[in-house]
Amino acid sequence: MSDTPAAATPVVVIDKSPNAIIARVHVKLLDDKELKLLSQLIDQSAAEPGVSIVVIDLSQVQILPSIGLGALVQISNKCKARDQALKIAAAQPAIRRVFAITRLDRILDLTDSVDAALQ
Repeated sequence: MSDTPAAATPVVVIDKSPNAIIARVHVKLLDDKELKLLSQLIDQSAAEPGVSIVVIDLSQVQILPSIGLGALVQISNKCKARDQALKIAAAQPAIRRVFAITRLDRILDLTDSVDAALQ
């Protein structure tokens, strides 16, 4: 067993493609601190020319409190103001149920995977 701690995975990682950015969220609980970071990183990355799609990969998120729902709506509104499509990718079934119960699945574009979001 090594005494050297493994390098911590950043909470949010931004990947870029020619016309899209992908925000990969690496936490189980997406709360206020992580949401502020997510929003900030998306704002910075999405401001680059040529970005028409913003994808948020929620595949590792298991808990999304109500503040998270509001933050995703705010991110969606910012994307619309920049003429960009926001897509929520790979949400766990419990998270999808929250979107359905709150009817946010009618406002936000949910996809089964990051690849589907980029199509």
